[in-house]
Amino acid sequence: MHKQFLTLFGVGILLLSIYACKSEPVEAVSFLSVPTGFNGSEPSLHKTDNGTIYLSWIENIEDTVSYLKFSKLIDKQWSVPKTIAKGNNWFVNWADFPSITSFGNSNLSAHYLEKSADDTYAYDVKLIQSTDKGETWNEAFKPHSDNTNTEHGFVSKVAIDNNSYLSVWLDGRQNAYAETDSTIVAQMTLRSAFINDRGEIIEEHLLDNRVCDCCQTDVAMTAEGPIVVYRNRSDEEMRDTYYVKHVNGSWTEPKPIFNDNWKIAGCPVNGPAVSAKNNVVAVTWFTIADNAPKVKVVFSNDNGNTFGTPITIATETIMGRLDIELLDDGSAIVSSMDSKEGESLILLQHIKQDGTISEPFQVSETANSRSSGFPRMILKDDAVYLAWTSVGETLNVQSAKIMIDAIKE
Repeated sequence: MHKQFLTLFGVGILLLSIYACKSEPVEAVSFLSVPTGFNGSEPSLHKTDNGTIYLSWIENIEDTVSYLKFSKLIDKQWSVPKTIAKGNNWFVNWADFPSITSFGNSNLSAHYLEKSADDTYAYDVKLIQSTDKGETWNEAFKPHSDNTNTEHGFVSKVAIDNNSYLSVWLDGRQNAYAETDSTIVAQMTLRSAFINDRGEIIEEHLLDNRVCDCCQTDVAMTAEGPIVVYRNRSDEEMRDTYYVKHVNGSWTEPKPIFNDNWKIAGCPVNGPAVSAKNNVVAVTWFTIADNAPKVKVVFSNDNGNTFGTPITIATETIMGRLDIELLDDGSAIVSSMDSKEGESLILLQHIKQDGTISEPFQVSETANSRSSGFPRMILKDDAVYLAWTSVGETLNVQSAKIMIDAIKE
């Protein structure tokens, strides 16, 4: 009698527990208000090794002073913003956005672009570091040593260890050198530097001597070392996605991820994105080869030494502006933008290595203009977090948390 009562009592408690769990459905999308002001734009997201999420953005006051600010996600809310740096001579561009990168327990590195001369495209990369999780920031410095009044930008960064990180950027110094030396070709280059927590340049390298002028770069850490993806530029004006890796102390020669043979006379301003987890690497890129706009995704299961056959996401109106995050099972979430009836749709899709593609999951709409920028994405637990620029009478930063299961459906 007592055993039967206890058994029934236990079952009842279990059912109540299950009912209580089911009575609180999880929203597919939760919008997170961002405490921006004064035309906030160009957001970027970063997750530290301990799971802290940082959001950075730029605020412009009447086109005279620019502020680089950041906030941390605490208890499902963005914290009160803090200023990293400010200036009245910055180069602020819709496609060339600042970002924060963590390395070690307390170290952060952020970057912005600062004019070096009056010419429109004369600006430097400025890196600025913190050793106390962003409470204070040290004096800014340049990762490049050329001192030319040319373009330097489209920066990517990744932690190497607790005391150093890698910075990669597009570098226009050869355009200046070619003016006085006929043996040098005026073309954009891809360069890198390893930097320690004291802001010292450990090594600077030329990674590729001819690349697309204004497409984003990206970098991720594989089990063998960092992999960098970017848009190359051949002598025949083919602008396909290439990569280099740092393995055993040396950089590999540039290789194509895939030969789309997209021939275009100008820069499409639409760079690739990469994510790495365990031995898996996923790369996504945009192409209009054969006059057909496509987003492609490719996987590697050997740290980027070889890549499989690209998986194609094709619509007549897809715009690219991509980001990618790998899941634990080796599949990936891709963010992109598509055009519809004068608006831009921010979309997420789940891509499996067997080629299975989920239906597009629409997160939001924004203006169909350059100022809407490039949505940024990070992954934490069972959700992705997305940040983007909303275009109205003024610019504003928006963000959202999206459950991965909802994207997969």
